[in-house]
Amino acid sequence: MTETEEDKLRFKPKARIIRTIGDQLISGPEAAVIELVKNAYDADANYVEIKFSPPLLPGEGRISITDDGHGMSLDDIRLKWMEPATDSKVKDRRSPSKTRKMMGSKGIGRFAAAKLGAKMALTSTVSAEEEHVAVLIPELDWSIFSDDVYLSDIAIDYLVQNVEGPTGTTIEVIELHESWTKDRLSKLYSELRRLLSPFAASHENNNDFSVFLDLADCDKESAGFDPSDIFEDSDNDSDDSDDSSYRGRGRRVHPFPLLSTCDYELDGKLAPNGAFEGSFTIHRAGRGAEKISIPSAGIKNDESAGTVGVKLYMFDREADALKSNMKAAGMGDLSATEARKLLDSISGVAIYREGFRVRPYGDPENDWLALDTRRVQDPSLRIGHNQIAGYLKIEGEQDSNLFERSSREGFEDNAAFQNLAKLIKRLLAEIVEPKRFDFREKAGISRPRSSSFDELKELSELKRVRKLVALLEPKQREQAERIIDKESQRLSLRVDAMRERQRVLEAQSSLGAILAEVLHEGSPEATFVQKSAERMNVMLKTFLTGDDGGKSKAREFFSTRVPQIKASGDKLANLFRMLRPLAGGKRRQPALFYPIKTIKDALALFENHKVDVTVETTAKGMEFLGHSEDLATAVVNIVGNAIHWLETTDVVTPSIQINLSRSEEGGHVFIGDNGPGVRKEFMERIFEVGFTLKDGGTGLGLNIARESLARSGGKLRFHPEHGTGALFEIIFPTGPES
Repeated sequence: MTETEEDKLRFKPKARIIRTIGDQLISGPEAAVIELVKNAYDADANYVEIKFSPPLLPGEGRISITDDGHGMSLDDIRLKWMEPATDSKVKDRRSPSKTRKMMGSKGIGRFAAAKLGAKMALTSTVSAEEEHVAVLIPELDWSIFSDDVYLSDIAIDYLVQNVEGPTGTTIEVIELHESWTKDRLSKLYSELRRLLSPFAASHENNNDFSVFLDLADCDKESAGFDPSDIFEDSDNDSDDSDDSSYRGRGRRVHPFPLLSTCDYELDGKLAPNGAFEGSFTIHRAGRGAEKISIPSAGIKNDESAGTVGVKLYMFDREADALKSNMKAAGMGDLSATEARKLLDSISGVAIYREGFRVRPYGDPENDWLALDTRRVQDPSLRIGHNQIAGYLKIEGEQDSNLFERSSREGFEDNAAFQNLAKLIKRLLAEIVEPKRFDFREKAGISRPRSSSFDELKELSELKRVRKLVALLEPKQREQAERIIDKESQRLSLRVDAMRERQRVLEAQSSLGAILAEVLHEGSPEATFVQKSAERMNVMLKTFLTGDDGGKSKAREFFSTRVPQIKASGDKLANLFRMLRPLAGGKRRQPALFYPIKTIKDALALFENHKVDVTVETTAKGMEFLGHSEDLATAVVNIVGNAIHWLETTDVVTPSIQINLSRSEEGGHVFIGDNGPGVRKEFMERIFEVGFTLKDGGTGLGLNIARESLARSGGKLRFHPEHGTGALFEIIFPTGPES
């Protein structure tokens, strides 16, 4: 059968697809207005005016968006504006006259008007040879795009006429869908201020583009609010006269200014591979800027967010510091509550592209870096979302691999976006947070960190109280000492119980990290065994009842598959053997064990990682005296930590060397790597609970390693003088020499 053109299938969209584009792909009325503002920018406009005409109620009122751009000819409207998802801005990435990088690329922003109101009118004026020509769509009723007709069946009336006056486009939205209250307009005004980049000097693209908000027709009687209430928090002394082309009554929208005062400031640039060059300043200490350099994170080109400009402002929220900052910024004498409220309103890390913010990044409520989640782990160290106001400047889509969603609400959650978030958190973890904590600790303004159990044990003896009691009369002293002994004993028992509970929790913490590896490594093996068993069952029947050819095929299958199943079984058994001592069960008495076997069993967990691990010993036959699980826990945490840094940095041939030896002090296990090592400023803090430079790290690994060794009478040391990479030393009690 020969297929004809009539026999082929074709999409035949219903007209309601147009309403769907505007209503469902654009998140809200504020986003719709911003889309129309961006379209004005793409049209090479010097300005765009957004005018609200009351009553601003559903089914009433109107919104006019007017620009002085190059306008649209009849052909432009017919061949571009009337074609949903046109690729005109994809092909022509720069505007005609000002060569601006185009903001739009999806071909759907024009339907934002459908999000705002039931009807619209369009007037677009272009420059002809000797005159200006205007194309008018007097009324476009979005309700005609219904389920009952096909898109191709709808025709829209228009007029063409010669006109005087400037070029440009006016879109008038009629019969509003939603009420525009004072709160909604305040939100829009804030959105518009955030839309424009605060980097006036560094963004050449929107320096010649102005946004005006016209609320002159609104008053309390017609709109329910006074326009001055909308603008009361803005920079009232700003001069609008710098835009000579605008002749309207609107208030110019100025971007939120870059903060002139803060406690800590990070300024610099991220390279596509993740390397950072810049400076860090502790303003609160009155110090000058410190140059900062962080090596490459080894990010591949197709997973890179490109070159990223970084400006992060961090604040302490103590009343005195915050009030002082706000006063220095010209905010007056605010109370602590007012100052914190103001900081809350500007908090967040915004992302700007070509001079415009990508929503919703930078909204006060948008914690896209999950900073508050990180802060729960260690409030004294971590920076929270409400302590930072930041700005990131990114490149275009092709250079950054950061693609906006069709809804214009954020980026696609691809590898480039994930890496961008990781890199910003890396800057906080490796630079801002440890340097800030060090300053606050030395200045005596940091929260005290939790004490070790040894310190708690000493405190439980109530020595200071006993010294005071010694000054009492004998009879009173005797009575007080009995009470103190009783309370001291009770506290000591509680500390012992807490120590044991910590041991279990630490074991479970290590177990959790190991489980991830077990699931990664063990799941394929388990699946292989399962599928092999199913196949073996079939082959067994063939072997028992089939012909000679089938039996021969079954024999071949069994001869190859059985060794494979055994290897998978051995691997699974080894993984489970690793889990057993870390499960936190009841501890047996200390016993002799061979450390080299325990270490090799622990290393089996990491055998699929592309890191060369070697184990050497100068003390063959040496036995350790204690609990093998304590050594295993320490090795797993130290080696796992080393593998993480070796795999996330540009190390050509990553390797880990483990050496065993013996001395009068006991048995020694040296674990060294050729990774990035530990920077000088962090060396004293690597064993602190909660301190971590890993994205998503817990800050428990090295502390767990040290505490687990201590339970067997062992020690853990870090050798800062090692040079390249990091070197840790385990010292463990040994049995008698053989």
